[in-house]
Amino acid sequence: MRSNIVSKSPEQESPHGNGRQQPTRRDYAKLCLGVAAVVGFLTLLAVRHPTDYGVIPSCPFHAGTGLLCPGCGSLRASHNLVIGRPFTSLRYNPLVLLVLPLLVFSTVRWFGSVFIGRIIPFPRQAAVYWIVLIVFLVFFAARNIPLELFDVLRPPASTISQHR
Repeated sequence: MRSNIVSKSPEQESPHGNGRQQPTRRDYAKLCLGVAAVVGFLTLLAVRHPTDYGVIPSCPFHAGTGLLCPGCGSLRASHNLVIGRPFTSLRYNPLVLLVLPLLVFSTVRWFGSVFIGRIIPFPRQAAVYWIVLIVFLVFFAARNIPLELFDVLRPPASTISQHR
């Protein structure tokens, strides 16, 4: 009889004998590339304002419709957050501060599953996704209502006119 058990190479076996595969070179490469990309992006945001690059195109949705998408202002918000101005960051796009913890948690969760062998539980994952989607849609609608009450949801007018 043939056995259906696939043997693992010694480098894939866990030293603790728990059957978990060890991270591969590809996992380490993903980690290194991801860290390098994030550090490079944050460094670029810290030293230069996003509108100074000259290569960042304007939002195609805004250019085509005149409406602000939920992401409009997020690069300038990220720049202000990186240089230590969280309140100015909120002024450009408050969703950045909502999405940031979700990105950090997702990264930690991936790191835990690949390198530690434990999947960090995500409580009520489907509910969180629905809530985030609803918040994005409400934010998208509210920031495009032409009432003074909703001006706080739009980036400053001078920066909008630069990108039209």
